[in-house]
Amino acid sequence: MLDAVWVMKQKMDIKTRQITKYKARLNVHGGQQQYRINYVDTYAPVVTWSSVRLILAMAILNAWATR
Repeated sequence: MLDAVWVMKQKMDIKTRQITKYKARLNVHGGQQQYRINYVDTYAPVVTWSSVRLILAMAILNAWATR
């Protein structure tokens, strides 16, 4: 298991100085990778809002615990 850190950013409109969107990405500490074990593996998690809504609907229907 590799350690990871979430990096959060706020994007702003230059003219109005208003926040237009929030962005997040997951960074893995690459210095902990080991050759032939997890060195060549890459993973970029991407989620769409429709996927999130589907999983939440399934959780409600199946009475799964959520946090």
